[in-house]
Amino acid sequence: MIMIFLLILGKKLLKMHPSKSIIFFTVMSGTGYGIIICLSFLALIAEINFNYGFKLSLILISFLFITLGLLSSTLHLGHPERAWRSFSQWRSSWLSREGLAAVLTYIPLMLFYLLWFLEMDIFKYFLYSASILSVITIYCTGQMYASLKTVPAWNNVYVTPIYLINGLSIGSLSIYCLTRFYESEVQHLYQFTLLSLALCLMLKIIYWFHIRTKSTSSINTAIGLGKDNKVSFFEGPHTGKNFLTTEMINKIKKEKANFLRLCFIILSCVLPIYMIVQEATLIIDAFILKLSFFITLVFALIGMLIERYLFFIQAKHVVSLYYGENKV
Repeated sequence: MIMIFLLILGKKLLKMHPSKSIIFFTVMSGTGYGIIICLSFLALIAEINFNYGFKLSLILISFLFITLGLLSSTLHLGHPERAWRSFSQWRSSWLSREGLAAVLTYIPLMLFYLLWFLEMDIFKYFLYSASILSVITIYCTGQMYASLKTVPAWNNVYVTPIYLINGLSIGSLSIYCLTRFYESEVQHLYQFTLLSLALCLMLKIIYWFHIRTKSTSSINTAIGLGKDNKVSFFEGPHTGKNFLTTEMINKIKKEKANFLRLCFIILSCVLPIYMIVQEATLIIDAFILKLSFFITLVFALIGMLIERYLFFIQAKHVVSLYYGENKV
């Protein structure tokens, strides 16, 4: 029943207007960076010299998530081969800063992977460096949207912290699920994962309440006639669709949005927290337990993709006032 629901949901999401590559990028790369940040925290307070299988799994998962996420972001560009030119605009562009930080992160990251696998003690210094650069990269990603005054739903203080905690919560959950697979125990990981998941849920609920407040931008303010004058469109600017109408003007029914919010809450927050808390009381086969946590992680990633979809589709650009919207 659950698989049928996910297939129907996935089919609907594939028809969405927000770019699928950007949604995939923010979730996958954020999760990969979250794994590195979580490992850095654990290295400060505990030993992370796991067995070779565990290390190799974490290395491959974090590297693939980061790399596939960043590569998918180039699919959104009209000319991906020119992406390198954006690095020169780091003084004024958060997009450029993000790209530069993402590339620089690979230097200490690859050294950390090598030294950690070879069990050389200096791996921690490169892990801390990669972790700091990972935080900077996610911060720049969040600021790309938070700095856009033309999208009221994005232009608030919660957007960037949500990007950070989303990556950290799924990253720590990924490590926790792997500990169940390899039957390992990591000191303080239990508390850290629960705290990050709870904080992820709390920040997102606060954000949803925040964007409910009505924006002051309307068709009246757009043309400068004030609130007391009645304004209406005689006809639209054009009859066909263009880039602005498909990328910047998205609509979703309130009922569907609330349903998808509930899906995110259950899949990415409630289900993982329930599984982690109830694990000690479960009397099941070891293989079933490992499979259950693997499914939990997959569901959590699906829930995070839903959250990103809502983030983009519920955001109204002020350009929509030009195309007939009364307010944003």
